[in-house]
Amino acid sequence: GTPLRYMDKPSKDGGSADSWYSGVGNLDVHYSSGPANHMFYLLSEGSGTKVINGVTYNSPTSDGVAVTGIGRAAALQIWYKALTSYMTSSTDYAAARTAALNAASALYGTNSTQYAGVGNAFAGINVGSHITPPSSGVTVTSPGSQTATVGTPVSLQIQASSTNSGALSYSATGLPAGLSINSSTGLISGTPTTAGNSNTTVTVTDSTGATGTATFGWTVSSGGGGGCTSSQLLANPGFESGGTGWTATSGVITTDSGEAAHGGSYKAWLDGYGRTHTDTLSQSVTIPAGCKATLTFYLHIDSDETTSSTQYDKLTVTAGSKTLATYSNLNKASGYSQKSFDLSSLAGSTVTLKFNGVEDSSLQTSFVVDDTALTTG
Repeated sequence: GTPLRYMDKPSKDGGSADSWYSGVGNLDVHYSSGPANHMFYLLSEGSGTKVINGVTYNSPTSDGVAVTGIGRAAALQIWYKALTSYMTSSTDYAAARTAALNAASALYGTNSTQYAGVGNAFAGINVGSHITPPSSGVTVTSPGSQTATVGTPVSLQIQASSTNSGALSYSATGLPAGLSINSSTGLISGTPTTAGNSNTTVTVTDSTGATGTATFGWTVSSGGGGGCTSSQLLANPGFESGGTGWTATSGVITTDSGEAAHGGSYKAWLDGYGRTHTDTLSQSVTIPAGCKATLTFYLHIDSDETTSSTQYDKLTVTAGSKTLATYSNLNKASGYSQKSFDLSSLAGSTVTLKFNGVEDSSLQTSFVVDDTALTTG
C-alpha cells in the first residue's frame, strides 16, 4: 500500500516538512517530525538517489549540499544514545543536534566520520552548519562488476587498507540473496538463491572509526533453471487426509457441514465462534534453491459483522517472518476465491506457512481455507 511516511523526502505524504523552519512547531506533531525523519535517513543512507531492497529513494538537502551516510547501525546507536542520555521533553531541533553530536562524540570521538555525519545530516535539514569529515584513511578496492549463477557457490575477497593501525571490519548492503560477508576478513561467500541484478556497497571501518566504501554490481543468472523440477511441496494440500502434514488448532481441519469445502470433504475452518478466539494452521516446507515458488489457496469468508469500515476479525497469512496478506470481516463474500503469492525470494530456505485467525468478542467471522498448493518450477 501507500506508505504513511517517507523518510527520504517527508513532504511526499502531503503534510510533513522536509526541513526545519521557524513555523514547523505549528504543524501537527506527526508532520513536524518530518525533519527528524529526514535527518535520520540522511545520516543512515546519505542524500541523492539510492536503491534499497529494490525501492528507489531520492533524498534532497535543504542547501543542496550532498550528505554522505554513515550506515544504519551507527546511526541508530547515535540516535538511541542521544534520546536516552542527552535529550529531555523540552528538546527542540537545535538541542537535538547538540544531543546527537554529544552521542557521536561519546561513541566515536569528535574526530570521526560519524561525528561529522551527524553535523552534516542536521545541516541537510537546515539545522546548524556542516562539519568537514576527517580524512578517512581507509581505501577499499572495487572488485568490479560481478556475475554469479543460482545454486553455484561464490567466493570473493574484498581488498582494503588503512593508514591507521588495528584491525579492519567489513560490512555490506545489497548483496544477492544467499551471500554474506565475513566481518573480520572481508570474504564474501555463499550460494546465490535468486536470479536478478543488485548493487552492493561494501563499507570497511578501521580502529579509529574511519570508513571507506566501494560499490559494484552483481548479475545473478538462473543458469537455465539449475535443475529445479516442477513439483508440489505441501503435504496433504487439500486436507483430505485429515490433519496429516499440518499443525492446527483442534477442530480446524474438519468435514463439518456448516461450511462447504472447495473440493472433497475436508477443509480448514478457522474461527466462526462469535466470541474471542484464535485458530492457527501451519506447515513447514523447504523451498529448493534456484526455484520459482508460488503459493496458492482457496479462501471463503463469511461473517455476521455488518460494518463496512472496521476490521473486527482478521486472518493473517505469513511465510516465515514475511506477511503475505491480511483478510478480515470486510472481505466477506459468497463462495471461494483463489489467492496467489510469489515465494521465489524464499528459495533455498525452510519456512513455516501459517494462517492465523483472530476473532473478537462478538459476531462470528469464518475463514475457510482449502486446496492449498506450493508449486515450484
